[in-house]
Parts: sequence; C-alpha cells; structure tokens
Amino acid sequence: MRDELGGAPRSPLDAAPRRPPVGPAEPTPWQAGPDEPGRPVLAVLGLCIALVPIVNPKGPGNAGPIDVFMALAVTVALLWALSRGARLRVPYFVPTAAFVTVGLLAAMLSVLPLRSGVAVVQEIFLFCWCAALATVCRTPHALGVVIRTWALSVTAWAAVLVFGVVAGVAAITNAEAGGTRARLFFDHPNMAGNFFMIGMFVVVASGCPRRRWLRYGCVAVLFLAMFYTASNAALLSLVGGAAVAVFLHLRSRTGMVKATAVGAALVVALGAGAVAAPPLLAAAEQSHNPLLRYTVGRSPEAADTRTQTFAQQLEVFGRGELLGIGPAATKHTLDSTFAGQAKEAHNDYLATLVERGPLGVLALVALMGAVGARVVGITRRRLPPGLAAAIPVPAALGGACAAFAITAVTHEVLHYRWFWTLLGLVAAVHLLARPVEATSRTAARSAR
Repeated sequence: MRDELGGAPRSPLDAAPRRPPVGPAEPTPWQAGPDEPGRPVLAVLGLCIALVPIVNPKGPGNAGPIDVFMALAVTVALLWALSRGARLRVPYFVPTAAFVTVGLLAAMLSVLPLRSGVAVVQEIFLFCWCAALATVCRTPHALGVVIRTWALSVTAWAAVLVFGVVAGVAAITNAEAGGTRARLFFDHPNMAGNFFMIGMFVVVASGCPRRRWLRYGCVAVLFLAMFYTASNAALLSLVGGAAVAVFLHLRSRTGMVKATAVGAALVVALGAGAVAAPPLLAAAEQSHNPLLRYTVGRSPEAADTRTQTFAQQLEVFGRGELLGIGPAATKHTLDSTFAGQAKEAHNDYLATLVERGPLGVLALVALMGAVGARVVGITRRRLPPGLAAAIPVPAALGGACAAFAITAVTHEVLHYRWFWTLLGLVAAVHLLARPVEATSRTAARSAR
C-alpha cells in the first residue's frame, strides 16, 4: 500500500486508526493532588488519632493529655485552610449549634452552671475537631492517610492491652472488678471496649492492612482486646453494628431485595439468640471463670441497675423543666434526690431529655438524622475508584455509626473523642463523593 502522495509504502499499522491518548489514571489514596494539605498537617492529625487513648491524667475541665494535641491539630488545620484559601467545612453545623445553644441556656439555669458550661465547651471543642478533619480530608489521599493511621494505631493499642493482660502488667491493664476488666488508659473498661469495638469497623472500612490475612489478624486482636475489657455494651453494639454494615454493603453491591432478605435472616438469628440467652446468662453468672462471670454473667445485674437509674432520671424529668437541669448535672441532682444512689445518666438519649429537655432531644435527633443521611449517601452505590481506594468498604463506617447509636442506650458516648473523629470522616467521604454524583446525574440528563 503506497501513500497517496507517492511516497514509500505504508505499514498496515500506519493505516490503522490511532487510539486516543490515555488520560491520567484514577488517583489512589497514596497519590497527592493539587489540594493536598501536605505532610506536616496530616502528621499532626495522625498523631492526634494515634494518641486518643491517652485521656489520663485529668486536668482542668476534665481535659486529658490528648486534648493538647487536638487543640494543636485544630489550630494547624485552621491556619492551613486560611493560608491556602481553602473553604472551611463545618458538617452537622445546624443540629450541633442547636444542641449547644440549648445546652448553654440550660447551663445558665442549672444549679451547677460552671460544670454545665464546661460540658458545653467540651462539645464545642469536639465539634471543631470534627470540622478540622472534614476540612483537611478533602482529597482521597488525605482521607486514606487519616483512616489508615486510625486502623493501624488502634490495632497497636489493642496489642499493647493484650500483652499487658497476658503478661500481667498492671500498669498497662489498669484492671477493675477484681483485676479482670482491663481498661488501658481510659476512664473505665466500657470506654476502652467501645474504642476497640469501633476500631474493628475502621479496619474493615479502610482495607488496612491490604493483605486480607493481616486484616483478619488485626480484627482478631481488636476483638480480643475488647473481650478483655469485659464490656457487654461493646459486644452487643458490635453485633448490631455488624448487621447494619452487612445490610448496607449488600444493598450497594446486590440491590435492596437481596440485602433485605439477608437482613431479615439476621434479625431472625438475633431473635433466636435472645430467646436462648437466659439459660446461658444464668450459667455464666455461676461460672468459676472470673472473666466470664464479669462479662456475660453480670448482664442481669447490670440491666437491673440501669433500669433503676433510668426510672430515677424519668422522675427528675417529670418535674417539668422545659430546658432540663443542665448538662452534666444528672449525678448531682440524683444525689440530692435519691441519697446514696447517685449515678451518671448511662444513656445519651435520656441524659439529653433530663439535662436539656425536649428541645435538646430534637437537636440530638436532628444530628442523628444528618449523620444517617450522609451514611445513606455514601453507601447507596459504589464509590468512585479513587475514593473507593481510600475507603473500600464504606458500609463499615455506617456500621460504626449504628454501633455508637446502640451504645448510647447504656452509656454516654457524645463526649468520646473518636465518636467525633468518625463523624468527621463520614462527612469527608460524603463531601468527596458528592461532586462525582452530581457529574453523573448531569451526564445522564444530557444523554436523554
């Protein structure tokens, strides 16, 4: 075959149509983009996440050593955003502002205005930490660095606790209940159990470590650490959160019909387990194994105590304070009303009703709705490849949020630092996925 101008014969390859140039590959979480916050900023945030368990010794306002680093991280994130002209991201602003405003009004009318005011300041501080995470995690790379740091650091802390229990190092376990309930450096074993329980969801969501057998090993270490805390609340929340995560994952992969079928099967299985539970609880209560006796075996006693405490709080609410008795004033009020039986609220929903009144409950429900809407948004369908590389299993983040909602029935978790860390990451994933969804909808409309 000769060229039309009489030149040398052309190769058949020359006659073939040329392929369009291949565009840049979809970024992985380890490839920095133009909006990258930079290593120093990510290093400060990662350090805060890695040091979250260091909440003791306590300082003024119930602050721990980790709060110094968190304040530094919030400042660094703010300075970075201002220097780069990056837009500050403040997710959950409206419900959180309403929750804080009601809390401030209740604090002014409380019998303990200073203590109530400190509790509200803590909530503002944690919200700023959440906003700092959402602002900095504006690329898949930054998000991947942060969540992988969380996954690896929580596994490392779990390994430390397991070593402390096996080796009998009291300085690490800080055990309670006859030396059986380990708590590491947390305020109490249930707090430690929640930390390790949420860590399992983070490991699954991040896909870190990348090798599956290593990831399974991390989950096993985290489960063992949670078991050593003897936290029934963490165990029940793990089961409930895992069921929600499985449903959300199947819905995005196989559709609503199959996800609903599997979800119904899980509900039936959990119901059967609840029916078979009483004999097992009775056997555990009489067990000679102290760890079993202080975990499953103490469930009936713990339930009776919670029921009595909840009844007392409802009686306090029945006095008719529209704005409640003020944040963090439950124990003092119960102590003055029910002498010798004063306990903390041990329930975020009831505590909000008693301490902030119905308006506070509405604000809390709005916050839960805002979180739920974001979870639904990031689990409705598969994430785009670049974002999916950073968060391979976003349904696990939804499971972690559900686990927190379950734990809040028996404990107060709104002041847990990793709770607001989780909310910040959920907001970051949602904000990263939203422009892609908008582009897809525009393209679909144009094709019609």
